Amino acid sequence: MNSIWKYPLQVTDEQTIDVPEGSEVLSVQVQNGTPCLWVRVDPAALKVPRKIITHGTGHHVPATTGRYIGTYQIEGGALVFHVFDAA
Repeated sequence: MNSIWKYPLQVTDEQTIDVPEGSEVLSVQVQNGTPCLWVRVDPAALKVPRKIITHGTGHHVPATTGRYIGTYQIEGGALVFHVFDAA
């Protein structure tokens, strides 16, 4: 049986989160001031590392960044970040 889990994200260029194998990244949004990633998971699956890449608007984005997940804003929209799944 699948579940949807939330993973709080750091505001950083690159981070690794441990998710169950075969997980599907659904969305990125800000909740209570913290960027979060929502992922459909099989809780019984073995956890594996997954690399998440974040680029700010106007920053260089390499072609090999990964699959685009979504965009979030913080600081009242003053900072805009674009999140990619580099799995």
